[in-house]
Amino acid sequence: MKLAWMREDLASARRATTFLVVLLAGSMLVNLVLAVFAARLAGHERVVVVPPTINKTFWVESDRVSSEYLEQMGYFLMQLTLNVTPQSVDHQSKVLMQYAAPGSYGELRTALLAAAERLKRDGASTVFSPQDLSVDERNLRVGVRGQLTTFISDRRVSEVAKGYAIELQYAGGRVYLKAFRETNPNDPLENQPRPSPAAAPAQ
Repeated sequence: MKLAWMREDLASARRATTFLVVLLAGSMLVNLVLAVFAARLAGHERVVVVPPTINKTFWVESDRVSSEYLEQMGYFLMQLTLNVTPQSVDHQSKVLMQYAAPGSYGELRTALLAAAERLKRDGASTVFSPQDLSVDERNLRVGVRGQLTTFISDRRVSEVAKGYAIELQYAGGRVYLKAFRETNPNDPLENQPRPSPAAAPAQ
């Protein structure tokens, strides 16, 4: 009788041991799968955000950003640069410089100071009305074209078609301004090949 009980206890212990081994193996397998999954996701996080002054959602990854992000940043920087008055230009220049790329800081600051001095001297204000905005996501560029209207006091003195290329840099989870250049209104991003200079006539 005791021998039968001992055999039953031994069989029960073996079943319990087998169950624990299977459970341990399953747990190790799950941990291995999670580790592989986490390793593959490392450095590829995507965050969806809605900035307080921007009306579109966009995503940001470790090494690139969406075209919507570039579009909205380009529009924001354009407004800071082109919609200015003698009273607002210093403040807007200061805000813009917070986005300046380290390598372009000096050049941008010099250009902004010169533009602010000219604006104050002439007592002029400018308003830019964008008509079209294009994005080069691969090269982090935004092209915009529209009408730039200049006022002196309350009098409109000019309204000219303008094009601008906004060159950006993405580093450390931030977008920086590298350059803000005036370009051809018909080709703000300068995608069209430039015509080659005419050959000099033979002498």
